[in-house]
Amino acid sequence: MHIGIIGNRSKDPSGAIIRNLIDWLKQRGVGVSVDEEAAGVAGLSAAPICHWDESNMDFVIVLGGDGTLLRAAKMICESSIPLLGVNMGRLGFLTEIEVSALYDVLPEFLQGRYTRDTRHFLRASVLRDGEVMHDFLALNDVVIGKGSFSRMISVKIWADDALLGSYPADGVILSTATGSTAYSLSAGGPVLHPKVEVLLATPICPHSFHARPVVLDSEQVITVRTEHRPDVTPMVTVDGQEGCELIGSDLLRAHLSAETVTLLRRPEWNFYQVLRKKLFHRDDTRERG
Repeated sequence: MHIGIIGNRSKDPSGAIIRNLIDWLKQRGVGVSVDEEAAGVAGLSAAPICHWDESNMDFVIVLGGDGTLLRAAKMICESSIPLLGVNMGRLGFLTEIEVSALYDVLPEFLQGRYTRDTRHFLRASVLRDGEVMHDFLALNDVVIGKGSFSRMISVKIWADDALLGSYPADGVILSTATGSTAYSLSAGGPVLHPKVEVLLATPICPHSFHARPVVLDSEQVITVRTEHRPDVTPMVTVDGQEGCELIGSDLLRAHLSAETVTLLRRPEWNFYQVLRKKLFHRDDTRERG
């Protein structure tokens, strides 16, 4: 068996957690490879385990939080390697194990006692005069926002060729079902089960009573255009980690991608239990009645 490790410098600045995990795995005869950031944090940059080879990995352990898992998902999206998320952050909605329980639970995964949770990416492109200027993959969301100034922007949204809405707002969030529990939820969007293959368009603080979140079919393409104004430069932000400016008559076009990522779960994992625990701060598993 061979396991990859992806880390987060801000969550484990001394690298102690990464080094302990490597030692624990090696003691059990498990081969280990670490990504560049994890190796740097742990002071292992020159070690043989820093040779990152996805061709022989059984799965990848992601040490961090949801943000680290989002980064890791795009890092390995061209392979079929599943991810096991270990929460070292605050919410950890996408991750599976709390770091405090890592060594209690990890033996089950090494023995193959887990289920697979497959999630679709959202693919978004910024077009300028018909030419693709930027191309992004998002597991959670793509946000078109107003930039650094506190001025609204005018947003137009199409579903395929049909105009969905036109209104002033702080922006719009285009998300997957996975991303429905992220920024979209804070903006008043609905919670969607992650297995639902749809797109979600959620306006951000719209100056209109008629602008509401809309769930679109997975086959549809969403197009967003913002009105050009010299005093406002709208921004595109992808999973809160990368992005670009929208200039002039730029269009953003998004659709549900065929590309997926697989997250490893314990056999008893249940989305609604996670929802109660993470969002409602309850772990009440009593049966109905």
